[in-house]
Formats: sequence, C-alpha cells, structure tokens
Amino acid sequence: MVFYFIAYMVGGYLMYAVLFAAIGAFCETPRDAQTLMGPIMMVLVVPILVMQMALRTPDAIVVKVLSWIPLFTPFLMSARAPAHPPMIEIVLTLIGMFAAAALMVWIAGRAFRAGALSDVKLSWKSFGRAITGRA
Repeated sequence: MVFYFIAYMVGGYLMYAVLFAAIGAFCETPRDAQTLMGPIMMVLVVPILVMQMALRTPDAIVVKVLSWIPLFTPFLMSARAPAHPPMIEIVLTLIGMFAAAALMVWIAGRAFRAGALSDVKLSWKSFGRAITGRA
C-alpha cells in the first residue's frame, strides 16, 4: 500500500505542480490566476466526489473508467488500492499518469518560456503560439 501511495502521490504532485506553474507563468495579477484556476478547480472536484464511491465499491465501472483519466488517477487509484486492483491496471495507469506529467512538463516549459520570460499578454492565442513554437 505504501508503494501505491508514494507512486501516485509523486505523479499527481508532479502533474498538478507543473499545471499550476504554467498558469502562474502567464498571470500578471492574482485576478488573472483566479480566472484560470476556476475551471481547474471544478475538474479537481470530480475525483473527490467519485472518491466516496471508490471507497465503498472500488470495482464500480464509473470508478474504473475515471481512474484511467490521468488527472483523476492519483486520487482514484489510491482509493482503489486496498481492493487490490489487477496489476495491469496499476502499471498502465502509472505509465499513463507519468506520460501525462511528462507532456505537461514539456508544455509548461514552453509556456513558461513564452509567458514568464517575455512580456506576452495572457491569451489563448499566445499560449497556442508558445506551445507550437511560433513567435
């Protein structure tokens, strides 16, 4: 159980820390950050609501399906661990979560370079240009 907790905690921490850092790179004021954090916080509520079901019935279809979504994986797979999910699910969700974290690190690096290290104004267009590498 300790391995599950550490593996999913590290992956989840990496994903969310990078996500919040990328958002912070484009924000000039706390008001800008709050505007962007609203939708992310709504997404974070989903696994918390489903976690109640995961603790009662860890093999429910909804819990199994949502545990494969990388943003929800750290929460739901940690809740499913005491029910001993199949090892293939554990391995594949860890791979998916760390692959999503690596993708987020790459995207956040590009966003940070374009947002924090330059004077680009916050917009989806500037974010898209930063990701694709266009000036």
